[in-house]
Amino acid sequence: MNPAPPPDSRLRRLGRQLFWLGLGLVLSGLALLFLARPVPFPARLLTGAVDVIAGGVLLVVWNQKFRDRSPPSGEKVSGPTPASRLRG
Repeated sequence: MNPAPPPDSRLRRLGRQLFWLGLGLVLSGLALLFLARPVPFPARLLTGAVDVIAGGVLLVVWNQKFRDRSPPSGEKVSGPTPASRLRG
């Protein structure tokens, strides 16, 4: 019986899948908009735009949830902490 992979590796795999799915949707939507000539223009425009928007949303989610924003090791983030900015 194989043990379950650690949660960190599953989270990284989910982040990679989300990134590639978003990028694929954006690229396929653009290809549909510009390269699918036999499809009538309104259908091509609607389908391509929906694909591009859905892919963009997935890339924004990936950017906010999975992108590593930690400072390089040994360095501190400059500026006051968010809590001290709120107090005024």
